[in-house]
Amino acid sequence: MLNVLLWVGAVEVVGLAVFPLCYFLFPGLKDRGYSVSKPFGILLIAYLSWILSVLRLVPSVQLTLIGLLAAVAGLCGWYGWRRRREILEFVVRERFVLLATEGVFLAMFLVWVVYRAYDPFISNTEQPMDFAFLNASVRSFLGTPEDPWLRGESVSYYYFGYWMMGALTKLTGVPTFMSYNLSLALIPAMGAMGMFGLVVNMIRSDARRLRWALGAGAAAAILLVVTANLEGVLEFMRANAMGSQGFWDWVRIDGLDGSSAGPAESWRPMEFNWWWRASRVISTFQGDQVLDYTIHEFPFFSFILGDLHPHVMSIPFVVLFLSICWNYLRTPQFVWPFDRERLGEWVSPVATVLSTGLVLGGMAFTNMWDPPVYFALLVGVAAIKAYSARGASLTELMNGTALFLGAVLAVAIVLILPYLLSFTSQVSGISPVDINTTRLPHMFIVWALFLVAVMPFIFTAFWRTTVDEDWVGTTVISLLIGFTPYVIWAFLYLEDGGTTAEVMARLFHVLPFALVISVAAYSAIWHAKQDVSPKGQVFALVLAALGLLLIMGPELLFVDDAFGGANERMNTVFKLYYQAWVVLAAATGYAIYHWGSLREGITGARFMFAQLWAIVFIVLLSGAVYYPLAAAATKGNLFGGEATLDGLSFLNRFNEPAVYSAIEFIREDAGRDSALLEAVGDDYTPFGRISASTGVPTVLGWAGHELQWRGSSDPMQGRREDVALIYTTTDVDVAKNLLAKYRVDYVYVGARERETYGEEGLGKFAEFMDTVFDDGGVMVYRMAR
Repeated sequence: MLNVLLWVGAVEVVGLAVFPLCYFLFPGLKDRGYSVSKPFGILLIAYLSWILSVLRLVPSVQLTLIGLLAAVAGLCGWYGWRRRREILEFVVRERFVLLATEGVFLAMFLVWVVYRAYDPFISNTEQPMDFAFLNASVRSFLGTPEDPWLRGESVSYYYFGYWMMGALTKLTGVPTFMSYNLSLALIPAMGAMGMFGLVVNMIRSDARRLRWALGAGAAAAILLVVTANLEGVLEFMRANAMGSQGFWDWVRIDGLDGSSAGPAESWRPMEFNWWWRASRVISTFQGDQVLDYTIHEFPFFSFILGDLHPHVMSIPFVVLFLSICWNYLRTPQFVWPFDRERLGEWVSPVATVLSTGLVLGGMAFTNMWDPPVYFALLVGVAAIKAYSARGASLTELMNGTALFLGAVLAVAIVLILPYLLSFTSQVSGISPVDINTTRLPHMFIVWALFLVAVMPFIFTAFWRTTVDEDWVGTTVISLLIGFTPYVIWAFLYLEDGGTTAEVMARLFHVLPFALVISVAAYSAIWHAKQDVSPKGQVFALVLAALGLLLIMGPELLFVDDAFGGANERMNTVFKLYYQAWVVLAAATGYAIYHWGSLREGITGARFMFAQLWAIVFIVLLSGAVYYPLAAAATKGNLFGGEATLDGLSFLNRFNEPAVYSAIEFIREDAGRDSALLEAVGDDYTPFGRISASTGVPTVLGWAGHELQWRGSSDPMQGRREDVALIYTTTDVDVAKNLLAKYRVDYVYVGARERETYGEEGLGKFAEFMDTVFDDGGVMVYRMAR
C-alpha cells in the first residue's frame, strides 16, 4: 500500500507542479490543461533528466530528479504566484469539472491497480523485454542506457517511455518489480483523464451543457480504456453453442470453431486464453493456410495482457498532443512577420512552439509510429485554422502557418537529436497491399461500434453545409484527402505488375471509407469557415476523418519492416488501428454529445432515426463491454488468488524462491558498470530472466529481438558460442579471457545453465571467483574485488 501511495502521490505532485505552466500554455482549453498536466509534467521532468544524462552533465539519480522537480515547481510556482488571483478564480469557477477530472483519474487508477494485483506476473509474452528496458533505464547513470541483453551496446529501441516510467521509479524509490505494474495502472488512468478532459473541453468551448459534457467525456474515457471490439460476443456465442457451422465458417477466425465448443457452465468462456483471439480477428485463409496474419490490439487488451510496450505507454501522451492540437485551433492565428516593436507578441508563439515540439519529440522517442500521424493531424488543424482566419492577408497566414509547423518540427528533432543519431530503423519503404485485405465481417467485428457512432455524425454535419463560392476548391481538397491513398496504391501496384481488374476491385473495396473521409473533410472545412459553427464539431470531424484514414490505410499500403510473407502488413494494421482507436474514441465522445443535443429539438422521422441510432449504439456498446468483464475475470483470476503487485512473485509461487533471492542479491550488489553471464536460449522463454529482472546486462539475451531492433546480426556474432564456451570449458584461462572480453564480473548458474551446458565445466568458477550466493541449486559467482 505504501508503494501505491508513493506512486500516485508523486504523480499528483508532478501534475500540480506544472499546472501553472499548463495554465499559461493552454488558454484555449476550458480546464487550462489540468486534464493533461500529469503526462506533461512527467514528460518534461523525464526529458530534462535524460538530456542532462546523455550529455553527461548530471547523472540520472533520485537526487537529480528531486532537484529537477523542485526547479520546475519553483519556476511554475513563481508564475502561479504572479497570477494567483486569476488562477484562484479559475479554480473556484471550474472546481466541479476539476474534481470530476481528478475523480476519473483516481477511479481508473484504482481499478487497474486492483486488476494488476491479481495479475501481476512479469513472465509472459514480451513482458521480460519491457522489464529489461525499464530496469536498464532505472540503472542508467550517465549516457544512453546499456542494452541488458547485449553487453557493451546501447539500447537500440525507442525507449523514452521506459525512461519516463523509470524516472517515476527513481523519484519514488519504488522497486521496479512493483513500478512495472503501477505503470500499467498509471497509463490507462492518465489516458482516461486526458480523454475525459479533451472531450469536455471540446463541448464546453461552444456550449454550456455541463452535464452533457461530463457524460460525453466519461463515455470517451470508457471507450478508450475499457471497451473492446465485438469478438467477445462471438466467444459468448461459441461457449453457449450458438450459431450454425455455416456461420462460423463464414466468420472464420483462427481457433473459433463453433463445432468444437459445448454449452458453458459459466457466464464467460472457460477455454484457456480465449481472450487472446480478440486481437487476432483479421486473417485470410486458404484451406488451413494463413494468407494474411495481422495483429490489431486495442488499449484494454494491452492493459490486461500486461506488456509495457511503447504503443501502450504513448497513449496519455497522444491524448496530450490531441489537446495541444485542440488548443492551437482555439487560440489566435499566428501571422508573420510579428511586430518587432511589440516583443510581447513573441512570448506565446515561442512557448507554443517549444511545448508542441517537446511533446512531438517525446512521442517520437516513445513510439516512432506516432509522430508521422499526429504531425499530419497538426498540419491539417493548422491548415483549417489558417483557412478560416479573419483579418489577415493570405501571405501572412501562409507564412505564419509554415513558420509554426517548421519550427515545431525543428524543435522536436533538435530536442531528441542524441537519440536520433543512434537510432536504426527496420523500415525500408512503403509497399502496396497485394490481394489480401480485411474481410467485411472482420471489419465489422473490430470497428462497428465506432463506425456506427461517427458516420451518422459526419453525414449530419455534411447535411448542414450549403453551396458557397468556395465549394469547388473545398470539394477538390476533400476528395484528395479521401482518395490520395488509393491513387498512391494504384500507382505502386501497377508498377509491381498488378492488373487493372484488381485496381477496380480495390476501388470498390475502399470506396465507402474514401467517400466518408471526403465528406468528413468537406464538412470540417466548411464548418470551420462559419462563425456560428462549433469549433468542437470541426475538431471532431477532423479526428473522425483521421481515424477512418488510419483504418483504410492498411487496406492499401503497408510499411516494409522486418516482417514479410503472410505477416507483411501485420505491424501496419497493428500500429495504425491502435492510433485509430484513440482518435475515434475522442470523435465518438463528441458524437454522443452531438446526438444527445439533437434529440431535444427534432421530431418525426428524424427523431425516430435518432432513437434507432441510440438503440443500435447501446446494443453494440453492451457487446463491447462484455469482453472486458469476461476477459478480466478470466485472466486476472479476480475470484481467487493472492493479491500482490510484485511482478516477480511468480518465482516464489512456483517453487523458484532461490531464483527470486538471487535476483534480489544481484540488484543490490551489482555496481554501475557490472555485467553478468547467464545461459542463452530462445526468445519468449525464461532465458535472459536474470538480466531482464535486474537491468544488469548479459552477454546475449533474446537474439531474435536484438536482430529486429538492430537490423543486423553483426553485434551478436560469436556471442552465443562464447557464452557456451565459458560455461563448458574446463580451462580457467579461456573462461577468464572471455569474461574479460565482455567485462563480466558476475556468473549466474541455475537450472537453465545446467540443462543447457551440463555440469562438467561449472566447477571452475569457484577457482577464480568468489561464491557470493548459494541457495537451492542457484549459485552466483563474482570476480574478486
